[in-house]
Amino acid sequence: MAIDPEKYGKFRNNIDEFIESVPGVENQAKEIAKEHIDPLLNEYDDLLSGQRPPRLYIFGRSGAGKSSLINALANKDVASIGAVEPETVESELYNISFPERYSDWEIVDSRGLFESTSPDGELPADTIEFMQEDIKEYRPDVLLHVMTPDQVRAGEDDFEVVSNLKEALENVPPILTVLNKIDIHLSPGGDWPPENNAALSGDIQRNMEYVADVIGNSVIQDDFDVTHFDDVNPVKGLQFDSKKSIGVIPAYVKDEPYWNIDTLSKLIGDYLPEDARLQFFQAQERASIMRDIARDITNTSSKAAATIGAAPTSYSDIVPITALQYVQIALIGSLSCRELEVKTVTEFLTSLGLVSGAAVALREAARGLIQFMPVAGQVVSGSVAGGGTYAMGKAAERYFFDGVVEEPDTFIDEGKEMFKEDES
Repeated sequence: MAIDPEKYGKFRNNIDEFIESVPGVENQAKEIAKEHIDPLLNEYDDLLSGQRPPRLYIFGRSGAGKSSLINALANKDVASIGAVEPETVESELYNISFPERYSDWEIVDSRGLFESTSPDGELPADTIEFMQEDIKEYRPDVLLHVMTPDQVRAGEDDFEVVSNLKEALENVPPILTVLNKIDIHLSPGGDWPPENNAALSGDIQRNMEYVADVIGNSVIQDDFDVTHFDDVNPVKGLQFDSKKSIGVIPAYVKDEPYWNIDTLSKLIGDYLPEDARLQFFQAQERASIMRDIARDITNTSSKAAATIGAAPTSYSDIVPITALQYVQIALIGSLSCRELEVKTVTEFLTSLGLVSGAAVALREAARGLIQFMPVAGQVVSGSVAGGGTYAMGKAAERYFFDGVVEEPDTFIDEGKEMFKEDES
């Protein structure tokens, strides 16, 4: 699941040419683009173009499973597991490339900072200074503090480092605690995953609450709200309303199938800068995340279409609405690894039987799409325009992500219902 930022840039530059392929546009392409298409694309320009690699800083004690965590997040083996403990206290910056997904990651491996411990288990006095220098030098987007349940219960020193780090530096990136290796609570023969095991789920939640208490007392040093990341499955993590520490997520990443890695990935993504999100998500090849972006495109497009339908215009409503739908279909298709170009739109419309022939021109394809809207020249209502565009987006999502051809009519009532209140 990937979109090529370079191709998106070309698509963006040639949007007038793309719109001119719509029947009835004639000399109105620039006007339609300016009034209706550009506002839609502006929401995605930062996400789909001008991207840079995300930079994650991983720290924690030996045995916490930092390398396994990186491999699970990346969805492939990219980090050495079980490496010899370093003799020097230093960090290294690694680049992880995902060329087939147009993505790169930058990982700062802090090995040495938390692993060169004294005989009594205390951290070296200079650990805080090393981390301060690391953050100043590497400027990571998010810090991942990886711990096991056993390390959490004996980890006052670790949290003290985080607390001192917050006090010493003015701008510290968001810190997320990852509670790894939660399977150590699992009794032999016990049910898996944790959602199906009340005892295991209870142990994990108690550990997360303990982390929240320690962070509240030693790091934030103030009251803060703690909420479940997933209300349906509270064992999947806690989120904090604090810029100093953003939450604690439990995980199992030793073997596939991993557990709760999607939750961890989503929370990291929520706190990444806009220009680092796309490469982070695409690299993991997680269809659910790319599909969420596609759904956002459908919702935004349908709202724009409803606005067009509800407002008087100097030209036929069908023209800008149809142009909007072409852009919507092209973007959704590209998020599923299709090319961001005309043939993606015609592929989808051909699958619906609206046109015939794989090499059909977009202008011909448009005539098939119009049957879902009133006759060209008629005024359409906001609910019809928004509902029709929503239905088209949902059908495109089903086709590109699931390989299922489903008529837009299946979603039309659901789409119209979304905009009824706006019209009344």
